[in-house]
Amino acid sequence: MNPDLIYLLALSYISGIGPVNQRKILKIMEPKELWDLSEKEMRDLFRGKSEILSQIQSGELLELAQKEIEFSEQNGIDILEFNSPKYPEKLKHCLDSPLILFKKGNYSFQENLQIGIVGTRQMTSYGKGFIKKFIEDISSQNMGIISGLAYGCDIEAHRNSIEKEIPNVAVLAHGLNRISPSAHRKEAKEIIKNGALITEYSSFHNAEPMNFILRNRIIAGLSDAVVVVESAKKGGALATAHYANSYNREVFAVPGRVEDKFSLGCNELIQSNQAIMIRNADDLLKYFNLRLKPKPVQTQLFIELEPDEKMIYDHLQKSGRQQIDTLSSELKIPTHSLNAVLLNLELKGVVKAFSGKFYGLN
Repeated sequence: MNPDLIYLLALSYISGIGPVNQRKILKIMEPKELWDLSEKEMRDLFRGKSEILSQIQSGELLELAQKEIEFSEQNGIDILEFNSPKYPEKLKHCLDSPLILFKKGNYSFQENLQIGIVGTRQMTSYGKGFIKKFIEDISSQNMGIISGLAYGCDIEAHRNSIEKEIPNVAVLAHGLNRISPSAHRKEAKEIIKNGALITEYSSFHNAEPMNFILRNRIIAGLSDAVVVVESAKKGGALATAHYANSYNREVFAVPGRVEDKFSLGCNELIQSNQAIMIRNADDLLKYFNLRLKPKPVQTQLFIELEPDEKMIYDHLQKSGRQQIDTLSSELKIPTHSLNAVLLNLELKGVVKAFSGKFYGLN
């Protein structure tokens, strides 16, 4: 662990200094050096803002940071520092990206494309149908889905991604000590298996209304493209679209009837050239020079398999995509032996390796 992590965390906790100014400080000094400054040097740096000086001098922020590090270690949470190679590369290039991210799960952000799916919490059957068909059609592509675990379009995107075993990420507006809304705890547990929960907030942060707007910039920053499914004239989905445009991400919007309340925002995005009209997954795939892959018609395995290979094939067919450690435990095959068998199955085109050491049927 980086010995400066406690100071980096404490810096991110200082009220009155946003991510942009935090980065400016880090360009001229190491995090620990901030706490070693004299009072005069601090006043010069912060232009005499006593409220910032008192926060640094009290030592309380360092105590909070230490507690958060301990909490993360005890709960299997990864702390991703801005300069760490594990920090999502796309997000690094956003001017206002957070210094610290907390991650719980197996997501490695190595998929070719990350697609943000956002929309109203009052989703209609039109939006629900679009999301279901869209995710079904991209399920054979090397893509990840990003959303916010909220009611409506967000949770529908997560549920369909889980069903189709697509790696997906939920960006939260609070610490990883809770799930909000609590009704989505089941989905959060499933997401961790083949994706991740991500947040910039520590466990002591409350879910303030402004946090939900700010977390939309992370959804946009993590994504190569953002799809706005349904939105009224105002709402968080439009904020995500505006962030995405400011980061030079592609924005797509699903058109709707002019009189439909939750198509007004999407139609406005399209009309004002802030979004590309999207009718189906094929529109997005063509934009990125990809093609819909035909669905497999083979229903029976004709390749001759060894007993160990057949046992793994049957297990994956029954249980779906699984991590190698789970396979080893459930099948009682040592990992080093399992690696060799999985390699043979890959060469035969039976299984496919996915990010996070997951394997599934091809």
